[in-house]
Parts: sequence; structure tokens; C-alpha cells
Amino acid sequence: MVKESMMMKKHVNIFFPQWQGGKNKLTYEGAVEIKKNYLSKKPFVDVEVTLEDNDPIENDIIGYQSIVKQLEQCKNLIIEEKPTTIFTVGGGCDIVIAPISYLNSKTNGDLTVLWFDAHGDLNTPETSMSKAFHGMPLRVLLGEGNKKILDHAFSRLRPSQIVLLGTRDLDDAETQYIEEKNIHLVKVDDIESNENSVLDAIKSKGSENLYIHIDLDVIDPKEFSYVPIPVLGGLKIQTISRLLKALDKEFTILGLSLTEYQRSGEQTIHILQEIIDMGIAIKE
Repeated sequence: MVKESMMMKKHVNIFFPQWQGGKNKLTYEGAVEIKKNYLSKKPFVDVEVTLEDNDPIENDIIGYQSIVKQLEQCKNLIIEEKPTTIFTVGGGCDIVIAPISYLNSKTNGDLTVLWFDAHGDLNTPETSMSKAFHGMPLRVLLGEGNKKILDHAFSRLRPSQIVLLGTRDLDDAETQYIEEKNIHLVKVDDIESNENSVLDAIKSKGSENLYIHIDLDVIDPKEFSYVPIPVLGGLKIQTISRLLKALDKEFTILGLSLTEYQRSGEQTIHILQEIIDMGIAIKE
């Protein structure tokens, strides 16, 4: 039975260059650049994304119709593939809704989500001042937001499953929500002074299974500026690199996402290559 179970395990790489969530086609172009420079010889399944930019604000979300259609496509792709582990390249942070909620469902909630991001992404359509959906996906994963979008999630996270890492640019409503729900946040200074603070935060959750979400704006823009919304005071590249190696060694990584890259024109950036290599190599 063990051998049969092992044979049933399957990894899938998803390319999902959704840009409407940040209303910025440079994010789409950045994802395409990643695909050209790093993924050309790797097996990926694509989520088709429209390039039309005439979607109005609907239900307090910019690009609502395209976002709903594309999220549904991503969900159906995952249903068809039935993976055990997932690596997703985008696009905006909103591409992770189906992958994370699927793996959370598959593990019956035995999953810790590491959210490497300068921003909280915890707004609802009502609290968001920008109405940009890439500021809402973590709140959707927690079960709040537009009903039609919530229907494309496989499950709901609990606040106790989340660790925010390097988050430093929050709206007032997000700060209030984090405090009310007691969501674990490890600040940049704490990570830089003691990287074990991240490992300790994960161990306090009680799950060995991880989903690692990386929004590249978690990195200090003085070291990495190719993001749509840079925020000063981020993590150092070497810190991210060491953390990823430690996480890979100590925990079971079921999913990883790489998001919010803005085209640079450079052929190879080491930290991108490192994250991509790690994502492609994921195995349970």
C-alpha cells in the first residue's frame, strides 16, 4: 500500500500571469520574462489570461469579470491535475487562491502558510481603498470577500495557520484585522537579527506541512527593485536564500508561489533562479 500511495503522488507547475489584480500589465510582462528566461525547458501548465484592460470596477474589484473567469480556470486545472504538490509562477499575489486552498483541503487543514510579503493582502472589497484585488487574496483564503470569488476556493484557512513574514506596509483595516485574529507576524528586524524566529513561529503552529508564498516586494528594494510596489526596509536577499534552504531542510514543502515580478530585462537573477529551482524540485 505504501508503494501504491507513493505512485499516486504528483507535482504540477502552474504558470498564471494574472495582472488585473494589480491593474498593472508590467506584472504580466514580468511573468512572461520569467517564463522565457527560466522556464522554457520546464514542464508547466498555463492558465490563459486576457490582455484586454477595459474591465470596469464591479463588486468593488477592478477587473472583476476577468479575475473570476481566470480563477475558475485555475481551479479547474487543479481539479484535472489532482496534484500532491504545486509550484505557481505569476502574476499577482491573487494567483495563489486555488493552489493554497486546494492543498489546505487535501491536508484537512494540516498546513502552515508562510506569507513573505511587504503587504498584508488582507483587505476586503469594502475596506480596500484601491479596489485592487492583489491586496485581497489572503482575506479570501480566510473566507471573507466576494461570494463568487470565494466559490473558487477549495477550502478556508484559519488565522492560526498563517505566518506573515517581512510585512511592513499595512492599511489600518488590515492592522486591526491582524490584531483581532491574532495572526502571527514576524517583522523584518526580528528576522534579520534572528532567522530562527521564523522556524520558531512555524513550529508553534504544530504542522510540518508548508505553503511558501513569495511576493518579491518582501525584499528590500535597495537589493531588488523589480516589483510594482516597492517598500523600503525589506529583507536582504541572502536572508531569504538562507531561510528557504532551512525551510526545505526542516519541513515538508507542499507548495510555493513566486509573484509580483516586474520586468527587468536581465537574463538571470540569482534569487529568482534559486526560488524557481526550489519550486520545480518540490516533492513530498
